[in-house]
Amino acid sequence: MPSIRIWTLESDNDAKAVECLANKLTKYMRLGQRRIYTAGRRKPSIKLEEAIQNFLKRDDYLILIIDRDGPRAYHKRLQDPNSLINQIKRIVRDRRFAGKVFLVEAIQELEAWLLIDCIGIICYFATKRPHYRDDCRAKVSKNSSFNNLVKRYQNGNTETIVGTGDGKGAKEHLIEFSVKILRELNPKLSSNAIKNARYRATISPEVAEHIEINKETLRRNNSLKELGDVIAQFQ
Repeated sequence: MPSIRIWTLESDNDAKAVECLANKLTKYMRLGQRRIYTAGRRKPSIKLEEAIQNFLKRDDYLILIIDRDGPRAYHKRLQDPNSLINQIKRIVRDRRFAGKVFLVEAIQELEAWLLIDCIGIICYFATKRPHYRDDCRAKVSKNSSFNNLVKRYQNGNTETIVGTGDGKGAKEHLIEFSVKILRELNPKLSSNAIKNARYRATISPEVAEHIEINKETLRRNNSLKELGDVIAQFQ
């Protein structure tokens, strides 16, 4: 059974959420048993190549995951020879790590991966109410108000939820969606209560638990599918 380490170099929260999604991908793709471990944010004092060598002493394969921001920010990163993305690309091309180290870019942040399943996101918030704790997906699917929210916020391709002049991207899209969900669940909630309960990066692992990966949801984000394809290579 291969030992796979997934390293989300920019976030500890992402590490936990990605571990959940990776295990769901493995199950959906019928890849058999995989030992999947994660590591979170890299400390600036840690040299990238040395850390990778240390991981490979314990694990068979290493997948590096970083967010790919909007086109302008990404282009700027590529122009800097010492940027994290360029450091990783050099290591992936290094023959010493061939077939062992892989890069997967989460296009438009981890939130774009979560947004493949808006019903699942609704269920994260809804299951905190007794009425939705059992058969949540079925109940949400029968609710016309929730169906309207899904139609509004469920992009066909979540990689296209990209920051524009107003600065909105996948994370902001999910925050806005979560506010609408909370208001639908309880119109009497105060603004402060909504602010405290709405989506934030720290709850991404819990939201990921409610995300369903299937043929329909997976085709909404190619970079998440790429993670599954990379894991499928390991024997």
